[in-house]
Amino acid sequence: MDAKTIDLLMEVQYNFPLVERPFLAVAERINASEEWVINRLREAVVEGILKRIGAILNYRSRGLIAALVGMAVPENIIEDVAAEVNKDPYVSHNFQRDYKPYNLWFVTKAQTKEELESKVAAVAKKFGLEYIILYSLRSYKVDVRFDLRRGISWTRGYIMPESPPSISQAGVPMAFFGKIKSLPLTPEPFKEAAQILGVSVQEALRKIKELIELGVLRDLHATLDGEKVGFKENAMVVMRDIKCEDIAMLPISTHVVLRNTVPGRWEYPCYFMVHGVSRQVIEDYVRNALKGLGVSEYKLLYSVKDFLGGMEMGKRVEKVAED
Repeated sequence: MDAKTIDLLMEVQYNFPLVERPFLAVAERINASEEWVINRLREAVVEGILKRIGAILNYRSRGLIAALVGMAVPENIIEDVAAEVNKDPYVSHNFQRDYKPYNLWFVTKAQTKEELESKVAAVAKKFGLEYIILYSLRSYKVDVRFDLRRGISWTRGYIMPESPPSISQAGVPMAFFGKIKSLPLTPEPFKEAAQILGVSVQEALRKIKELIELGVLRDLHATLDGEKVGFKENAMVVMRDIKCEDIAMLPISTHVVLRNTVPGRWEYPCYFMVHGVSRQVIEDYVRNALKGLGVSEYKLLYSVKDFLGGMEMGKRVEKVAED
Protein backbone atom coordinates (compact mmCIF):
# COMPACT_ATOMS: atom_id res chain seq x y z
CA MET A 1 0.00 0.00 0.00
CA ASP A 2 1.08 3.55 -0.63
CA ALA A 3 1.92 5.83 2.30
CA LYS A 4 -1.30 7.84 1.96
CA THR A 5 -3.46 4.72 2.21
CA ILE A 6 -1.50 3.58 5.26
CA ASP A 7 -2.09 6.98 6.87
CA LEU A 8 -5.81 6.64 6.14
CA LEU A 9 -6.16 3.09 7.47
CA MET A 10 -4.24 3.92 10.61
CA GLU A 11 -6.43 6.95 11.23
CA VAL A 12 -9.75 5.12 10.80
CA GLN A 13 -8.50 2.26 12.97
CA TYR A 14 -7.09 4.29 15.83
CA ASN A 15 -8.72 7.71 15.74
CA PHE A 16 -12.10 7.43 14.05
CA PRO A 17 -13.91 10.63 15.06
CA LEU A 18 -17.41 10.51 16.49
CA VAL A 19 -18.63 13.65 14.70
CA GLU A 20 -21.33 14.36 12.11
CA ARG A 21 -18.89 14.23 9.18
CA PRO A 22 -16.13 11.89 10.34
CA PHE A 23 -14.59 11.34 6.91
CA LEU A 24 -14.12 15.09 6.51
CA ALA A 25 -12.36 15.17 9.89
CA VAL A 26 -10.14 12.25 8.85
CA ALA A 27 -9.38 13.97 5.53
CA GLU A 28 -8.24 17.12 7.29
CA ARG A 29 -5.91 15.11 9.54
CA ILE A 30 -4.15 13.37 6.66
CA ASN A 31 -4.20 16.33 4.24
CA ALA A 32 -6.67 14.82 1.79
CA SER A 33 -10.18 15.58 0.55
CA GLU A 34 -13.33 14.05 2.01
CA GLU A 35 -14.16 12.65 -1.43
CA TRP A 36 -10.76 10.91 -1.70
CA VAL A 37 -11.12 9.42 1.79
CA ILE A 38 -14.56 7.97 1.09
CA ASN A 39 -13.62 6.68 -2.35
CA ARG A 40 -10.38 5.11 -1.10
CA LEU A 41 -12.25 3.38 1.73
CA ARG A 42 -14.80 2.05 -0.75
CA GLU A 43 -11.92 0.69 -2.83
CA ALA A 44 -10.47 -0.91 0.30
CA VAL A 45 -13.78 -2.72 0.82
CA VAL A 46 -13.69 -4.07 -2.74
CA GLU A 47 -10.06 -5.11 -2.24
CA GLY A 48 -11.05 -7.03 0.88
CA ILE A 49 -8.84 -4.87 3.11
CA LEU A 50 -11.59 -3.02 4.99
CA LYS A 51 -14.26 -5.21 6.58
CA ARG A 52 -16.30 -2.42 8.10
CA ILE A 53 -16.26 0.72 10.20
CA GLY A 54 -18.55 0.36 13.17
CA ALA A 55 -19.09 -0.78 16.73
CA ILE A 56 -19.62 -4.32 18.01
CA LEU A 57 -22.46 -5.04 20.41
CA ASN A 58 -21.18 -6.86 23.50
CA TYR A 59 -22.65 -10.36 23.45
CA ARG A 60 -23.18 -10.18 27.21
CA SER A 61 -25.68 -7.37 26.65
CA ARG A 62 -27.63 -9.84 24.51
CA GLY A 63 -27.76 -12.34 27.35
CA LEU A 64 -25.40 -14.81 25.69
CA ILE A 65 -22.57 -16.85 27.16
CA ALA A 66 -19.36 -17.67 25.31
CA ALA A 67 -16.69 -20.33 25.38
CA LEU A 68 -13.45 -21.21 23.67
CA VAL A 69 -13.44 -24.89 22.73
CA GLY A 70 -10.33 -26.96 22.10
CA MET A 71 -10.75 -30.28 20.27
CA ALA A 72 -8.23 -33.05 19.72
CA VAL A 73 -8.72 -33.94 16.06
CA PRO A 74 -6.80 -36.41 13.89
CA GLU A 75 -5.17 -34.58 10.98
CA ASN A 76 -6.95 -36.70 8.38
CA ILE A 77 -10.42 -35.54 9.46
CA ILE A 78 -9.76 -32.01 10.68
CA GLU A 79 -11.33 -30.43 7.56
CA ASP A 80 -14.51 -32.45 8.08
CA VAL A 81 -14.70 -31.59 11.78
CA ALA A 82 -14.11 -27.89 11.10
CA ALA A 83 -16.89 -27.89 8.50
CA GLU A 84 -19.25 -29.48 11.03
CA VAL A 85 -18.30 -26.86 13.63
CA ASN A 86 -19.00 -24.08 11.13
CA LYS A 87 -22.61 -25.18 10.78
CA ASP A 88 -23.16 -23.42 14.11
CA PRO A 89 -23.93 -19.78 13.17
CA TYR A 90 -22.61 -18.58 16.52
CA VAL A 91 -19.08 -19.77 15.76
CA SER A 92 -16.89 -16.71 15.29
CA HIS A 93 -13.36 -18.17 15.22
CA ASN A 94 -12.28 -21.61 14.03
CA PHE A 95 -8.52 -22.20 13.82
CA GLN A 96 -6.16 -25.11 13.59
CA ARG A 97 -3.22 -24.44 15.92
CA ASP A 98 0.16 -26.12 16.25
CA TYR A 99 -0.57 -27.67 19.64
CA LYS A 100 -1.30 -31.18 20.89
CA PRO A 101 -3.60 -32.75 21.81
CA TYR A 102 -6.02 -29.86 21.17
CA ASN A 103 -5.38 -28.63 17.66
CA LEU A 104 -8.80 -27.26 16.64
CA TRP A 105 -9.89 -24.13 18.51
CA PHE A 106 -13.18 -22.32 18.04
CA VAL A 107 -15.34 -19.79 19.86
CA THR A 108 -19.08 -20.21 20.10
CA LYS A 109 -21.98 -18.72 22.04
CA ALA A 110 -25.40 -19.76 23.30
CA GLN A 111 -28.23 -18.70 25.58
CA THR A 112 -27.29 -21.25 28.27
CA LYS A 113 -24.43 -23.54 29.26
CA GLU A 114 -26.65 -26.55 28.56
CA GLU A 115 -27.25 -25.39 25.01
CA LEU A 116 -23.58 -24.66 24.41
CA GLU A 117 -22.38 -27.96 25.86
CA SER A 118 -24.99 -29.88 23.90
CA LYS A 119 -23.91 -28.57 20.52
CA VAL A 120 -20.20 -29.06 21.27
CA ALA A 121 -20.86 -32.59 22.53
CA ALA A 122 -22.81 -33.40 19.36
CA VAL A 123 -19.81 -32.59 17.16
CA ALA A 124 -17.43 -34.50 19.43
CA LYS A 125 -19.69 -37.54 19.54
CA LYS A 126 -20.09 -37.64 15.77
CA PHE A 127 -16.33 -37.94 15.29
CA GLY A 128 -15.33 -39.55 18.60
CA LEU A 129 -13.24 -36.61 19.84
CA GLU A 130 -11.87 -35.41 23.16
CA TYR A 131 -12.43 -31.73 23.95
CA ILE A 132 -12.28 -29.01 26.58
CA ILE A 133 -14.73 -26.13 27.07
CA LEU A 134 -13.21 -22.92 28.42
CA TYR A 135 -15.95 -20.49 29.39
CA SER A 136 -15.50 -16.77 29.23
CA LEU A 137 -15.73 -15.78 32.90
CA ARG A 138 -14.76 -12.19 32.27
CA SER A 139 -13.57 -10.25 29.24
CA TYR A 140 -10.77 -7.85 30.07
CA LYS A 141 -9.87 -6.70 26.59
CA VAL A 142 -11.13 -7.55 23.10
CA ASP A 143 -9.64 -5.17 20.56
CA VAL A 144 -8.00 -6.15 17.27
CA ARG A 145 -6.17 -3.40 15.41
CA PHE A 146 -3.18 -3.74 13.13
CA ASP A 147 -0.33 -1.27 13.40
CA LEU A 148 0.71 -1.05 9.76
CA ARG A 149 3.99 0.61 10.70
CA ARG A 150 5.14 -1.62 13.56
CA GLY A 151 3.86 -4.82 11.95
CA ILE A 152 2.21 -6.00 15.17
CA SER A 153 -1.24 -5.83 16.74
CA TRP A 154 -1.31 -2.70 18.88
CA THR A 155 -3.94 -1.09 21.09
CA ARG A 156 -4.01 0.96 24.23
CA GLY A 157 -3.97 -0.91 27.50
CA TYR A 158 -7.36 -0.88 29.17
CA ILE A 159 -9.87 -3.07 31.02
CA MET A 160 -13.43 -3.49 29.77
CA PRO A 161 -16.38 -2.89 32.14
CA GLU A 162 -17.18 -6.10 33.98
CA SER A 163 -20.99 -6.14 33.76
CA PRO A 164 -22.42 -4.14 30.87
CA PRO A 165 -26.15 -3.35 30.94
CA SER A 166 -28.54 -5.46 28.89
CA ILE A 167 -30.04 -4.10 25.70
CA SER A 168 -33.34 -3.50 27.47
CA GLN A 169 -31.56 -1.61 30.26
CA ALA A 170 -29.75 0.49 27.67
CA GLY A 171 -33.12 1.54 26.27
CA VAL A 172 -32.02 1.44 22.64
CA PRO A 173 -33.77 -0.55 19.87
CA MET A 174 -31.87 -3.32 18.09
CA ALA A 175 -32.34 -1.46 14.81
CA PHE A 176 -30.02 1.24 16.14
CA PHE A 177 -27.23 -1.28 16.73
CA GLY A 178 -27.82 -2.60 13.22
CA LYS A 179 -27.10 0.83 11.79
CA ILE A 180 -23.84 1.41 13.65
CA LYS A 181 -22.27 -2.04 13.32
CA SER A 182 -21.21 -1.17 9.76
CA LEU A 183 -21.47 2.49 8.88
CA PRO A 184 -22.22 3.54 5.29
CA LEU A 185 -19.28 5.18 3.54
CA THR A 186 -21.11 8.46 3.01
CA PRO A 187 -20.41 12.01 4.23
CA GLU A 188 -22.93 11.72 7.10
CA PRO A 189 -22.84 8.03 8.15
CA PHE A 190 -24.65 8.49 11.49
CA LYS A 191 -27.79 10.07 10.04
CA GLU A 192 -29.82 6.84 9.75
CA ALA A 193 -28.91 5.74 13.28
CA ALA A 194 -30.08 9.10 14.61
CA GLN A 195 -33.35 8.80 12.72
CA ILE A 196 -34.09 5.47 14.39
CA LEU A 197 -33.72 7.13 17.79
CA GLY A 198 -35.71 10.15 16.65
CA VAL A 199 -32.95 12.51 17.75
CA SER A 200 -30.29 14.75 16.22
CA VAL A 201 -27.01 13.30 15.01
CA GLN A 202 -25.25 15.02 17.90
CA GLU A 203 -27.57 13.34 20.40
CA ALA A 204 -27.07 9.97 18.71
CA LEU A 205 -23.31 10.42 18.94
CA ARG A 206 -23.60 11.15 22.64
CA LYS A 207 -25.60 7.93 23.03
CA ILE A 208 -22.91 5.95 21.19
CA LYS A 209 -20.21 7.37 23.46
CA GLU A 210 -22.30 6.51 26.53
CA LEU A 211 -22.84 2.93 25.35
CA ILE A 212 -19.09 2.54 24.75
CA GLU A 213 -18.32 3.78 28.26
CA LEU A 214 -20.85 1.33 29.72
CA GLY A 215 -19.35 -1.57 27.76
CA VAL A 216 -22.51 -2.26 25.76
CA LEU A 217 -20.56 -1.33 22.63
CA ARG A 218 -16.94 -1.86 21.80
CA ASP A 219 -15.08 1.20 20.59
CA LEU A 220 -16.21 2.33 17.13
CA HIS A 221 -13.41 2.01 14.58
CA ALA A 222 -12.34 0.38 11.31
CA THR A 223 -11.83 -3.38 11.21
CA LEU A 224 -9.27 -4.61 8.69
CA ASP A 225 -8.60 -8.05 7.26
CA GLY A 226 -5.24 -8.90 8.80
CA GLU A 227 -4.20 -11.24 5.99
CA LYS A 228 -4.89 -8.59 3.37
CA VAL A 229 -2.62 -6.06 5.10
CA GLY A 230 0.25 -8.50 5.58
CA PHE A 231 -0.46 -9.86 9.07
CA LYS A 232 0.06 -13.49 8.17
CA GLU A 233 0.62 -14.86 11.68
CA ASN A 234 -1.31 -14.95 14.92
CA ALA A 235 -0.58 -16.79 18.14
CA MET A 236 -2.27 -17.62 21.40
CA VAL A 237 0.26 -16.92 24.15
CA VAL A 238 -0.20 -19.10 27.24
CA MET A 239 1.59 -18.97 30.58
CA ARG A 240 0.93 -19.78 34.22
CA ASP A 241 0.38 -17.49 37.19
CA ILE A 242 -0.30 -14.22 35.41
CA LYS A 243 -3.13 -11.77 36.00
CA CYS A 244 -5.51 -10.80 33.22
CA GLU A 245 -5.29 -7.20 34.38
CA ASP A 246 -1.57 -7.16 33.59
CA ILE A 247 -2.02 -8.78 30.19
CA ALA A 248 -4.80 -6.37 29.22
CA MET A 249 -2.40 -3.47 29.70
CA LEU A 250 0.01 -4.89 27.11
CA PRO A 251 -0.48 -2.99 23.83
CA ILE A 252 0.22 -6.12 21.76
CA SER A 253 -2.64 -8.14 23.32
CA THR A 254 -5.91 -8.31 21.37
CA HIS A 255 -8.07 -10.82 23.29
CA VAL A 256 -7.67 -11.13 27.05
CA VAL A 257 -10.34 -13.26 28.67
CA LEU A 258 -10.42 -15.00 32.05
CA ARG A 259 -11.48 -18.63 31.57
CA ASN A 260 -11.91 -21.74 33.67
CA THR A 261 -9.18 -24.35 33.82
CA VAL A 262 -9.56 -28.10 33.30
CA PRO A 263 -7.32 -29.86 35.85
CA GLY A 264 -4.81 -32.13 34.20
CA ARG A 265 -5.77 -30.99 30.70
CA TRP A 266 -5.63 -27.19 30.57
CA GLU A 267 -4.00 -25.16 33.33
CA TYR A 268 -3.99 -21.66 31.83
CA PRO A 269 -6.77 -19.39 33.15
CA CYS A 270 -5.64 -16.25 31.34
CA TYR A 271 -3.73 -15.82 28.09
CA PHE A 272 -3.80 -13.56 25.08
CA MET A 273 -3.81 -13.33 21.30
CA VAL A 274 -1.23 -11.42 19.28
CA HIS A 275 -1.02 -10.79 15.52
CA GLY A 276 2.02 -9.91 13.41
CA VAL A 277 3.53 -9.80 9.96
CA SER A 278 5.89 -12.66 10.84
CA ARG A 279 6.60 -15.11 13.64
CA GLN A 280 9.88 -13.36 14.34
CA VAL A 281 8.11 -10.04 14.89
CA ILE A 282 5.59 -11.70 17.21
CA GLU A 283 8.28 -13.52 19.18
CA ASP A 284 10.38 -10.38 19.62
CA TYR A 285 7.47 -8.30 20.88
CA VAL A 286 6.10 -11.07 23.12
CA ARG A 287 9.49 -11.73 24.68
CA ASN A 288 10.01 -8.05 25.48
CA ALA A 289 6.46 -7.55 26.77
CA LEU A 290 6.50 -10.58 29.05
CA LYS A 291 9.99 -9.80 30.29
CA GLY A 292 8.52 -6.56 31.60
CA LEU A 293 5.98 -8.62 33.58
CA GLY A 294 8.66 -10.93 34.94
CA VAL A 295 7.47 -13.87 32.80
CA SER A 296 10.10 -16.11 31.25
CA GLU A 297 8.19 -19.36 30.68
CA TYR A 298 5.40 -19.30 28.11
CA LYS A 299 4.22 -21.00 24.93
CA LEU A 300 3.06 -19.61 21.61
CA LEU A 301 0.31 -21.60 19.89
CA TYR A 302 0.40 -20.43 16.29
CA SER A 303 -2.57 -20.64 13.95
CA VAL A 304 -1.83 -22.77 10.91
CA LYS A 305 -5.24 -22.57 9.24
CA ASP A 306 -8.35 -20.38 9.50
CA PHE A 307 -11.39 -22.54 8.79
CA LEU A 308 -13.76 -19.60 8.60
CA GLY A 309 -11.75 -18.34 5.67
CA GLY A 310 -11.96 -14.69 6.62
CA MET A 311 -15.76 -14.73 6.70
CA GLU A 312 -16.93 -11.37 8.01
CA MET A 313 -18.89 -11.87 11.19
CA GLY A 314 -21.61 -9.51 10.03
CA LYS A 315 -22.74 -12.47 7.93
CA ARG A 316 -23.01 -14.66 11.02
CA VAL A 317 -25.85 -13.98 13.47
CA GLU A 318 -25.97 -10.19 13.37
CA LYS A 319 -22.48 -9.65 14.72
CA VAL A 320 -23.16 -11.21 18.11
CA ALA A 321 -19.61 -12.51 18.26
CA GLU A 322 -16.60 -10.75 19.62
CA ASP A 323 -13.83 -10.13 17.07
